[in-house]
Amino acid sequence: MQRQYLSIDIGGTTIKSARIDHSGNIMTKGRQLTPRSRDGFLQALQTIIQENPVIVAVCVSVPGIVDPQTGNVQFTGVLSYMGNFELAQYLEKTTQLPVYVGNDANCATLAEQWLGNLVDVDNGAVITLGTSVGGGIVVNGKLLHGPHSRAGELSAIVTNRDDPLIEQRTVGATTSAVRMVEMIAQACNLPDPADGQQAFQKIIAHDPLAWEIFEEYCQRVAYLIVALQAVLDLEVVLIGGGISVQPILIEEIKNQFIKVQQADRRLMADITMPVIKAANFGNEANLLGALYGLLLKIEK
Repeated sequence: MQRQYLSIDIGGTTIKSARIDHSGNIMTKGRQLTPRSRDGFLQALQTIIQENPVIVAVCVSVPGIVDPQTGNVQFTGVLSYMGNFELAQYLEKTTQLPVYVGNDANCATLAEQWLGNLVDVDNGAVITLGTSVGGGIVVNGKLLHGPHSRAGELSAIVTNRDDPLIEQRTVGATTSAVRMVEMIAQACNLPDPADGQQAFQKIIAHDPLAWEIFEEYCQRVAYLIVALQAVLDLEVVLIGGGISVQPILIEEIKNQFIKVQQADRRLMADITMPVIKAANFGNEANLLGALYGLLLKIEK
C-alpha cells in the first residue's frame, strides 16, 4: 500500500480535503463550509486532520500571498480575518509531520505540471477565471514565485488606466467570469444570476445580447494572453476555472487573440500565439497540485 498524504484546499466558500497516494490517486474526499472566524477556521483544520490519522504529510492550497519557503500566508478576500499567519509552522507543530503550503493558483499550475497539460512544457501558464483572475507561470520548467512571492498575480495587471474608477482598471476587476455570467443573466432576463449553465446556453445559441457580453469578455482574456506573450513568450497557456469546461470559451479566446493580432501589425510581427487550451483538472486541481508541491519539497 502506497503512503497517503492529506491534501487540503482552502477556498472562500468551502474547504475540500482528500487523502492521496504518491501517484496522485485520490483515495478519500471530504468537504465542509469555510468558517468565518479565526477560531472556527483553526478548528476546521484540526477536525480534518483528526479524521485522517494514517498520513505521512500534510499539504495545503490557500488563497493569498504565500512564502514558498516558510509557508507563511498573507490571507486575502473573505479569509482576511486570518491576517498574516504562519500556517505551515502551525500545522507542523500540530501534526509533527512535513507540511507544504502553496498559493491556490500556483497549486493548480503544479497539478498541470505533474499530471496535466503542462507535462514536459518548459514555458507555460495557467489562467484561472472565476470571481477574479488567478495565475501560475512556469519558466524553464519551474514554477515562478518571484522574490516577493507574488509572481502570477495576473489580477493586478492594469489594462484600463484611463477608467475614471480606479478600482475598475485591473484585470481582476474587468475580467471576472462571475460578473460576465451575471451580466448575461441580467441582459437575457434569466432567473438565477449565478447560473453559469443557463448563461452558456444563451452563448451557445448565439443570443445577440449574451454573445456581445461573452465576446468582449473573451477579448479581455485574449489581451491578457497577448500581454503575457510580450514578456514571457510561452509555449502553452491553459484556461482554468469552472467556465473552462465550455469548449466555446476556449475557441472564442483563440478567435479573439487572432483578431487582436490582425488589428495591429506590430502584434503580428512581435507576438506568437501560444497553444491555448483548457486546463486538465477541475475541482481536484488544487488538491493534486498541493501534493506535488510537497513532493518537490521533501524529495529534493
